[in-house]
Amino acid sequence: MPKKKPIVTSLDEEMQDLLPTEGEIFAVALEPLGKARFKVKCADGTYRIARVRGKLRGRRHWIKPGNVVLVSVWDFEPDKADIVVKYRRDQVEWLVEKGYIEREFLEEEEELY
Repeated sequence: MPKKKPIVTSLDEEMQDLLPTEGEIFAVALEPLGKARFKVKCADGTYRIARVRGKLRGRRHWIKPGNVVLVSVWDFEPDKADIVVKYRRDQVEWLVEKGYIEREFLEEEEELY
């Protein structure tokens, strides 16, 4: 029988694994393009085509317009990326409080919808 997963005691511990590393950047999903691809606006102001990584495909990780995601930019084609992480609302608030994302970046995207 499988063992129970360890309970995460705080959001700080949970978020340590979900922060961007080299080559990754925060983005907001703008519109679905089909075939698990999305148009996203990255924090650096660039619009990219991002595909959902295989691990995130499925019912638990529905990505909707306005969701904050972490994308890994392709080295050989900088206008494309892979969606690596989808953040929940409480995680987005934590990122804003800690200064990883500017609130203005999120408010710009809310005005579009």
